[in-house]
Amino acid sequence: MIDSGNIKDCLYSDTDYTEWYVDKYGDLRADAVHHDGTNHYLYRVFKDGVTDTQIENLQVKIYNGKATRADITRVTKRLGDDIAGVYGFSIPKQRQPNEQAR
Repeated sequence: MIDSGNIKDCLYSDTDYTEWYVDKYGDLRADAVHHDGTNHYLYRVFKDGVTDTQIENLQVKIYNGKATRADITRVTKRLGDDIAGVYGFSIPKQRQPNEQAR
C-alpha cells in the first residue's frame, strides 16, 4: 500500500529493470526484473466509502493467494483513467455489473 495516494509514488523500483504500463483493462501494472526473476505488480486505489474491514479482508485474500479479480474490483478502482487523462490516450470503459451478466 502506498500511503501518499500519489500515482508518482508507484513509479519507484529498486530492481534491475522495471516497465510500467496501463493494460487493456485500464489497470496500472509493472513488470520488475531482478536477479531472482520477475515480479508482476497491479496498482489500484480503494474506492470511496470502503471500510477498514473490507480492506483487511482483501489483504487477507491477497496474502493467502485467494484473491480473485472480482474481490479486487469490488473494493478498488483502476488508475488508468487518471493516467490516460494526463497523457491523452483512451482506454475502454469498464463494463457495468448488469452487462457482465449477459
